[in-house]
Amino acid sequence: MNDLIELISTLNKECQGLAPEKILEVSIKKFGNKITYICSFGTESAIILHMISEINKNFPIFLLNTNFLFPETIDYKNKLLKKLRLTNCFDIIPDESLINIEDPENNLWKNDTNRCCEIRKVKPLDKTLKNYSSWISGRKSYHQGLRINLKPFELLNDKVVVNPLIYIKKEEVENYFQINNLPRHPLFNHGYLSIGCTHCTFKTNDKTNIRSGRWKNKIKTECGIHLSRTN
Repeated sequence: MNDLIELISTLNKECQGLAPEKILEVSIKKFGNKITYICSFGTESAIILHMISEINKNFPIFLLNTNFLFPETIDYKNKLLKKLRLTNCFDIIPDESLINIEDPENNLWKNDTNRCCEIRKVKPLDKTLKNYSSWISGRKSYHQGLRINLKPFELLNDKVVVNPLIYIKKEEVENYFQINNLPRHPLFNHGYLSIGCTHCTFKTNDKTNIRSGRWKNKIKTECGIHLSRTN
């Protein structure tokens, strides 16, 4: 554990002030075949996907498919993979036996969103990450909440999490899409600035808070994959 803490400290110093592309390059070189990108294929996911495509088109990419994703998200995933010629992307799906026990009617989200996220996202992710020591996240500080004070590298649940876009500004995101001719998520122009599952995603009601359409009218702001499992 101390070795990982020291490694993260070193990486944050080495990558201070570097562009997102360079942070990705350092990460992929450092962790080799033990790093992956956990991609939501949301409104800003195309940026990291494009950067990865410039480095290694066979880089492992996973989508946490809760079986509650918008059809538009699946279509967008297929469109981006084809455009960027990324060849190593797989869906992570929930454990069917656990779903049959805890959510047989597929309505757990109505009264226990945390547990729904736990069995449909957190547990499947943890199972997949057993094969990796590091994973890439698309979080950005301008998304506010728990993301404001993050650094490019962090230790979470015994894994090194890489946040190459943490310091990027909203205007830079928009410019990146235009400069690289990247398609937007089909729901973006309909007012959805942050997109997750169908039941818990709404149009963004506060343009200064990108994630204000997630878990509307609830205290919840994160699905749980970015939280410590000891909490």
